[in-house]
Amino acid sequence: MSRTHLGLIVAASLGLASGAQAADIRLLSSWDKTNPAFGMLAEPFAKGVEAATKGNTKFIISGPETVPPFEQLQPVTTGVFQMLFTHGIYHYGTTGLAVGMDAVRGNVEDRRKSGMIDALDKHYQKLGLKVVAVAISATKGYHMVLRAPVGASGDLQGKKIRGTPSYHTVIGMLGASPVVLPGGEVYSALEKGVVDGAAWPASGVLGMRWYEVAKFMLRPSFGLSHYLFLMNLNAWNRLTDAERNILLAEGRKAEDTWFKEYDRMVAEEEAELIKRGMQITEMGATQSAKVQAAWADAQWGLAEKKNGQEAKDLRALLKSKGLTD
Repeated sequence: MSRTHLGLIVAASLGLASGAQAADIRLLSSWDKTNPAFGMLAEPFAKGVEAATKGNTKFIISGPETVPPFEQLQPVTTGVFQMLFTHGIYHYGTTGLAVGMDAVRGNVEDRRKSGMIDALDKHYQKLGLKVVAVAISATKGYHMVLRAPVGASGDLQGKKIRGTPSYHTVIGMLGASPVVLPGGEVYSALEKGVVDGAAWPASGVLGMRWYEVAKFMLRPSFGLSHYLFLMNLNAWNRLTDAERNILLAEGRKAEDTWFKEYDRMVAEEEAELIKRGMQITEMGATQSAKVQAAWADAQWGLAEKKNGQEAKDLRALLKSKGLTD
């Protein structure tokens, strides 16, 4: 963490310590209000807890402008912030176990009954964190946008596709080469032909305006989309049973919401992108049959590289339940 960001955190912490109520919860989010998940999950969670406690608990929400997303785990484990709303890849430097959640299918109840959340909670408690909720989408997760349609080969042989490491197995399976670029540089890279396409969440291309420089959406999409609500374990342990139950109940609402709403949001965005000139292009049948397994191998591969046997055990558990490949 940079000295500048640490100074901001310490200043904020001192200010809250002198003037905030004991029941204040400082929640750190990996995204600002422009991200749909913030408004669909983080804000309703905070408002739900506040309403259920009749205003006795107040949330103070800070975003990536306060602490960069990849540096957010540490200030929550040390108690500068009490909660974190994030994705598993954002703290891969510390642990990768949650990365596999982007490959966990099934309905909400099957996931809850599988032992998945208990396993994650046991793991994160070793880091000083309590897992409050794990929100995973129903069937949609990620996709690619392309400058040109898929050819007769059914793959992307010889193409250059922007993608972070979690996408590399799928990109390679399609015969393309991965190029790592920050999201803010993708528009220009597509426009100039530096890359032939880009991998991204299935909802988000519209806001990035990539439809102006990439006219094709590759289908099928692949994987699922997950978000975590984590709480500082010491802060959790100080709560009453009633307060804990409220947080868990609101966490379950977030899980239900993301399961129900993310696919709808993706469908609405796809329809709007088509109105703006984009078209669907399909992988070949062979590639389509392999893409979900390739995605699962990529996510669990990252988790296993970081967490070894613990990740292998969690994958095996979920595989035995039919919830992952």
